Formats: sequence, structure tokens, C-alpha cells
Amino acid sequence: MHPLLVAMVVAAASWDSWRWYFARVAATPEEAVSLAAAALFLAALGVARTPRPAAPRPIPLLPAAILLALYASSYGSLPPIMRAAVAIAATLFSFHLALFKQRPPIAFWGLVALALPVLPSLQFVLGYPMRVVSAALAVAMLQAQGLAVARQGTFLLWHGEMVDFDAPCSGVNMLWAGLLLTLMGCVLFRLGAIKVAVAIALSVVLSIASNALRACSLFYVEAGLFAAAPVWWHDGIGLAAFTASAAATLWLLGWLRDLKPLHPEAMP
Repeated sequence: MHPLLVAMVVAAASWDSWRWYFARVAATPEEAVSLAAAALFLAALGVARTPRPAAPRPIPLLPAAILLALYASSYGSLPPIMRAAVAIAATLFSFHLALFKQRPPIAFWGLVALALPVLPSLQFVLGYPMRVVSAALAVAMLQAQGLAVARQGTFLLWHGEMVDFDAPCSGVNMLWAGLLLTLMGCVLFRLGAIKVAVAIALSVVLSIASNALRACSLFYVEAGLFAAAPVWWHDGIGLAAFTASAAATLWLLGWLRDLKPLHPEAMP
């Protein structure tokens, strides 16, 4: 059977979970951005890559069959989001085999996880801790600039006024977007498991640091230190912070790609 036909059969077999997925993201379309970005990225990568001449070999469809069997066997026991995770994994895995004629790299599975509607859960679990961390880092940077700023929970205290770190300022969205960019780069460069783990850790650090820098910059606007600041400065500062984080992420991915593994004979 042609691999593309197999992928279509897998998608049809797990259609109930796909139906739930599309119904879930219909109310909040931004949650489908990761799935759309991952699918478009893999498709564009398949078009851009020139196939290397190699001897024909059988396509490993067994993992897709295992995922599909897992989906069928756990249909009555797993919650809908977990069934959707297995359905998305099996479908995208099959389409990857059809496009590239080989198993996907390890970072592919991270893209599968981000393709799920996980933003509300991330906001619930990580929102407050990341707001506290960003506030603490912002206070440290502002104090280093000579401002007598203190922190109380997620509030910054300055001259008797309180500047709040609300949910959008938690940095969860920036973290999610940074991980999406990082995993796409890991797939593009086909990094191994260790390098993917390092890339993810560095991406998390960069996202938190960039959000703290964004919060520190926004403090000058929200505290009225720039009274004539236009409204678009708020979004502009956030975009600038994410652009800097994305640029640093791309540079680190290139560095990891070119990093040579240390062989035992090279050690003194």
C-alpha cells in the first residue's frame, strides 16, 4: 500500500479524535496555530529538500500501526485530549514517512505535543510561577538601574504605587512560541536527543529572560516614567523582546548543529 494512502487511512481511523480536536479549537482558533505551523513546516520541508539517491528500502510502518492499536485499545479509558495526542502522533508520523521515507527525528514528537490545545493548561500550571519569576528578575534589573522597586507577590511596588503582572505578562505564550521555534529548528537540523534536550533547556531560559527584560522595559511605561508613550509601545516592546529571543534561539540552534561530539580519543 502506498505510504500516503496509509497516512490517509490512519487519519480516517482516528477521525473521532480529530473531530473532537477541531471542535475544541473552533472556539479558540489560536490554539490550532501550532498544528497548522507544524504541518506547513513539514510540508515545506518536504518540498524544499531534494531527495538523496539511495537504494530503495521498505518504509517502517510498524510504529504507526502500534500507535493506531494504542489509540483503539485505549479509546474508552483515556480522556479526549490524550486520545487526540495519540491520533495526532499516529497521523503526523504516517505523513512524515510518506514525505521523507524515513522515521522522524526525536524533536518531531515535541511538535506533536505542542500541536495539542495545551495553552490553557500551561497558563493554569505555569502562569503564576512564571509571573513570580519574571517579577523577581525585573525587580533585580530595575534595582541595578538605581530604582527603588520592591516586589510583593506578582506586584512591583514603587513610590507607593503597585504595578501588577497580569496573566498575559506571565510569558507562557512566549515560552510556547519559543519552544515551537526551537523544535522546528531541531527537526530541520535533525539534532540528536542530547542536543534537543539542550536546545529545549536553553529555549526555556531564553524565554524567561526575554520576558523579564520585556517586563522591566514595560515598567517604565506602566509606571508613567514615559508620560507621552504611545499605546503601541506595549505591543512593540513585547514583539521586540520575542524577536531578540527568537534570534538568539536560531543562533544557538546553528551552534548546536555545528557542535562536534566529543570522542574519547580526543580527551587528554
